[in-house]
Amino acid sequence: MATNTTDNGSIPCMMQEAWPEGPTYWDFLRYNRLIVLSVLGIPVCVVGIVTSGLSICMFSQDKTTPRTTRKILIVLSVVDVLYLLLSLLIFQPMTFCGPECALQLPLLAAIIVPLGNILECFRNWLNVLIGVERFLVISFSVRSKVLWTGRITNVLLVAFFGFSILVRLPVISFIVINKVRPELSDVKAWVAQMHSFTDAILVFLVPLLSLMFCSVQIARALRQSDHFRRKQPEQKIFAQTEVNEESSACNNARRIKLTRGLLMVIVTFTLFMLPLSLLQVLSLLILRQPTCVCMVTLQACSYVVALGCQINSTANFFVYILYWGKYRRMLKRMLCYQYAKQTLSLKRRAY
Repeated sequence: MATNTTDNGSIPCMMQEAWPEGPTYWDFLRYNRLIVLSVLGIPVCVVGIVTSGLSICMFSQDKTTPRTTRKILIVLSVVDVLYLLLSLLIFQPMTFCGPECALQLPLLAAIIVPLGNILECFRNWLNVLIGVERFLVISFSVRSKVLWTGRITNVLLVAFFGFSILVRLPVISFIVINKVRPELSDVKAWVAQMHSFTDAILVFLVPLLSLMFCSVQIARALRQSDHFRRKQPEQKIFAQTEVNEESSACNNARRIKLTRGLLMVIVTFTLFMLPLSLLQVLSLLILRQPTCVCMVTLQACSYVVALGCQINSTANFFVYILYWGKYRRMLKRMLCYQYAKQTLSLKRRAY
């Protein structure tokens, strides 16, 4: 934050009034951080942690979804749980002990902040992986069985996680330099600019464009599939052919229904990600010629970006429940089982 930036030459930026007879920029940002990251952010994170945990249970019990797809969805849900938990540990100390608190507390600086950044990048690329997988399955249904195997899925998951670590090297370097050689202000400024660039381009913009491309291609393939099914003859000639074609049609319908549901997940994620990506790209332009007002505005918007990322990790569960009846039934069974288990435990304690 450009604390020393001034607009009137004598008063530091953070000590200037946000408006006449109003709070200083420092207090303005503190109030925004409290409202966005604590009042709104804590409930979002708590709900997201619980619902993502339920998603893991549902995908583990689901036997109709292809194994490769379930594996990606389970990993995505695990990442959502960890990311939301780390978001609480990162942003709440910032709210209650200052914005530099994350760099002053050893555990936060050494582990939680870098890991939270890595998981954010990994989560974005996992959604891209889901989009690519569904695009291949719906567009090249025969070839995808050979090209997209469990081994390939494992390799891609490891590769994307390694790529996420590589992309987040600037923020890791910044934390290390700030801890070991805090006097290297020029180096820290250069590393911070590198972090802003990789954050805007490789964490947000490229995944966003990839998701938009996959969404368009999947929607087009689904439309072609619907058009093809309407042209199919309603009457069959041979009884054996009827059985085989009914089985094939059932598998095809299940695959299309799964693709439609995951398309909704991708589109929801993309819609939340769009303003975040635009803001990240805009920050690159603002940082070239920073002014006090622009930097304060950018900092305030960064809190909204953080909240949007948390909402993105929370929204998937609700898409699953609203679209798929089987997941609603699974959720109902799990909740009824837990209720019955607790009731039985209370009865045993009473006796």
